[in-house]
Amino acid sequence: MEERLRVGERVRLVAAQPDGPERLRLAIDGSALEVRVVASSEGTHLVDLGGGQESICTARCAEGTWVWHRGRARLVERAPRERTAPGPGSREAAPAAAARGTGLPAGSITPPMPAQVVAVLVAEGQAVARGEPLVVVSAMKTESQLVSPFAGRVRSVAARVGARVRPGEVLVQVEPEGGRHAG
Repeated sequence: MEERLRVGERVRLVAAQPDGPERLRLAIDGSALEVRVVASSEGTHLVDLGGGQESICTARCAEGTWVWHRGRARLVERAPRERTAPGPGSREAAPAAAARGTGLPAGSITPPMPAQVVAVLVAEGQAVARGEPLVVVSAMKTESQLVSPFAGRVRSVAARVGARVRPGEVLVQVEPEGGRHAG
């Protein structure tokens, strides 16, 4: 199965093919990658990427799926399909949060795995840009920044330094510019 996925500002073409019960053959923008799942449980995955074992954590949210790898959290979302002949100035809207089946409103920032809040970088009412760090969390001896999925304004901040948090727990709510996000 082949899909267009947005990772930050980049769109990647990803194809996944099962290659046994714990193996997966991936092609990312045409580059092949063999993945062997060593262990997996509720959002935490230990995988062998051919060069040794690595930990990857995932958590679904309103915008897509947060992937935590090598100390960085990245939002991965489905990218709109390319049109064969787009009109001048045309733009595809990002899919609605409800269509993604997460139950959280768009702009809900949650940790990708159980973590502890290290820093809160924004305040209620503050304007933020897409990709701007909002909260720093620590898990498995690694600090990661949770970033805004789109430009907007911080509607609420529930994160408190030192608090232990879990996936699905909304730490910051961002209201998109103009009432809709520009995915």
